[in-house]
Amino acid sequence: MPVWTVTLEDRVRRVGTIEREHLMNKAKLDLGPDGGEFADAILDAPIIDGDFSRIFRIFQLDPDEFEVVDDTVRMTTWQQSKGLEDGTRDMVQLYSYGARFKRKPKARLSDEEIAARRAEVAKWKMRSSASKSTKKMHSNASEVAAVINLADIQGGKSEGGGVAATQQRLLDGLENVQRWLDRMRSEYNVTEIVLANNGDPMENCAGNYSAQLFTVELNHRGQMNFVLDMWTLYAKHLFPQFDKAQFVSVLCNHGEFGRMGGGKSQTSDSDNAGGFLAESLRRVLEDRPEFEHVEWTIPHDEMNVYVEAAGVPIAFNHGHKIPGSDANGFEKWLNGQVRGDDNAHRARIWQTAHRHHFATWDMGSCSVFQAPSLDGGSKWLKDMNGRYSRSGILTYLVGEHAPLGWSDMAFL
Repeated sequence: MPVWTVTLEDRVRRVGTIEREHLMNKAKLDLGPDGGEFADAILDAPIIDGDFSRIFRIFQLDPDEFEVVDDTVRMTTWQQSKGLEDGTRDMVQLYSYGARFKRKPKARLSDEEIAARRAEVAKWKMRSSASKSTKKMHSNASEVAAVINLADIQGGKSEGGGVAATQQRLLDGLENVQRWLDRMRSEYNVTEIVLANNGDPMENCAGNYSAQLFTVELNHRGQMNFVLDMWTLYAKHLFPQFDKAQFVSVLCNHGEFGRMGGGKSQTSDSDNAGGFLAESLRRVLEDRPEFEHVEWTIPHDEMNVYVEAAGVPIAFNHGHKIPGSDANGFEKWLNGQVRGDDNAHRARIWQTAHRHHFATWDMGSCSVFQAPSLDGGSKWLKDMNGRYSRSGILTYLVGEHAPLGWSDMAFL
């Protein structure tokens, strides 16, 4: 994000509490994504107890969002003659300040609040739950599978209501998924479920963009616990309802385990939350009898992940290494993949995410779905160009019951 400069001449008309002759053409401020610097800010009273709020208000900045960096304050003071209302003149003491400042880290959630939110997830009950007895069996119909895509949760992110709102979207989403499954099983012989992590389940703390460290509500450990809580909840409610079940995970950019604040892995692509959290979920569930039928597809360092559901080959890729953001970019990328990867050519459905908005297109040999995100959106993107997209869960059925190998796509 470029640094921008604001001069006080641009602001002074809107500052009624500061005298024009003391400030015009004097103060300036350089503001970047992490902080900045101000200089030549003239006041008619000294700063007391390090309270620079008056200076931040001169530039119409919220003083609660910034703090001055220690040992960078510069101050000069002098006397200046001032005309009084009775026609006489008096001396006034003026003060000029300069300093570097930084954004304050957003307040992290307390341990008590984190524990309360985890307790809410643990005691959550489906308002309209279904069991195997509610399924209508279709003995003469082909078997189909339901694919449930959880994409770009970015747990721990503060935007869009923060952790509390993200948790509620996931809880509401699970109820919506259940109602959609009930409808599908009344019409189709749905015997299998595929629950997919399409990437970026956690926000991470630093390195993906400049102000990330200052805007997360959970630390790294808290984010991973949040993801495992939500994934476990989905698994507990969905997997026991079906005779066949799969959990599929991909590697992703926000999942890269960087070092020293870096956003990129310093070991290999395998050092990724997409793999670690999926392995952790498997360890939690695999010894419980109600999950013995679950098949796990967890990549090592592969970006393309392949499974088969109801006889239909499906490919998953988070999408952060796919150039372009439309069908043309994807087609160019896929053409390169199929040169050395038979599975890439064989896939009848390609599932991606990363772009935070829903999209789909027909490639002839395959159908491509781009999942919407489950995070709270991006203020930065909306401020830049007004664009925004709705959060949601992408679901569809796959099988030989439909010419394209899929049907009944829903945005939940």
